[in-house]
Amino acid sequence: MERTIRSSKTITTIIFMKNFRFLSLMLFAAAMTFLLVPLFGIIPSSCFGAGIICLYWLPGESGVLGMNNTNNFSARDSYRIAKQLLFNAMRNDPKFGDVAGNPKGDRDCNDWVNSRKFSQSEIRLEVELNAVNNSFIFGLTATQQNSSNIIFNTENRLTMQDTLFCNEYGFFVGNPTSTVDTTWELKTYGNPITFGAGTDANLLNTTLYDHGYFRMTCNNDVIIPYRGLFNHWYRPETQQTAAFGAGSPLDQIRGAEDGCITEEPNLMLIGSKGYIPQIVLPSNMALTATHIRAVLLFKGPLAQNSTSVS
Repeated sequence: MERTIRSSKTITTIIFMKNFRFLSLMLFAAAMTFLLVPLFGIIPSSCFGAGIICLYWLPGESGVLGMNNTNNFSARDSYRIAKQLLFNAMRNDPKFGDVAGNPKGDRDCNDWVNSRKFSQSEIRLEVELNAVNNSFIFGLTATQQNSSNIIFNTENRLTMQDTLFCNEYGFFVGNPTSTVDTTWELKTYGNPITFGAGTDANLLNTTLYDHGYFRMTCNNDVIIPYRGLFNHWYRPETQQTAAFGAGSPLDQIRGAEDGCITEEPNLMLIGSKGYIPQIVLPSNMALTATHIRAVLLFKGPLAQNSTSVS
């Protein structure tokens, strides 16, 4: 009951803030229209005011506010939500008292949440693709194995003591020359220069991106049953057509946004639990390269020393 009340208050606050921002914009547009009428007349001034209001509803490249990594408003909101989620998850812990509505327990839990070290962060998980399997598992922590049975030197896994509140994540492919190569690039599609103009690039664009999907379980509970990898597919306007040089630019890409999609409700990745991120394909891919890699980037606020093994 207490948790429901807190959640209702949170939702009410979010709705109020959104309405407040919209009303503030309306007042600003009305004031600007009023000030411009003597200079330009009623019709041009009214159009200017209406244009300001319309901009509120127009999405940017990745949404109304943009992705979390490129917008301070979104980042601040994700931080506030992360703290609330951590409070809700920990409030019934015996060390804070399990009596609903206990003011001391609420204060103690809130103090504990505020004492955690938060930062915008990300974890990076990788797995090597092959020509035999049609599903591939990523290892979330260092104690978990991926399908390759390798912790690659370019990974950044979640520590068991920490929690990541993922509000967006990205999926990429790459073509290292070995398991320890660090000179390869992340791609958002099957680039024919990177993966070869033949089979491999086509398989990545079709079997993987067009028809594959992402799923996640936690302790055998299905958290994400199906989310298509096509959401991450991005073939840029400017594409590499030959070896990099004066006549052939590299792929256009913005690392903070391209290949990433939002994750609402937030995905709470707790290092001490058994999460299994996985990509599933309709069939195996007859890849010819031996080190093609799939990469998952989970992004959002990280709370250090916030799990039961802290």
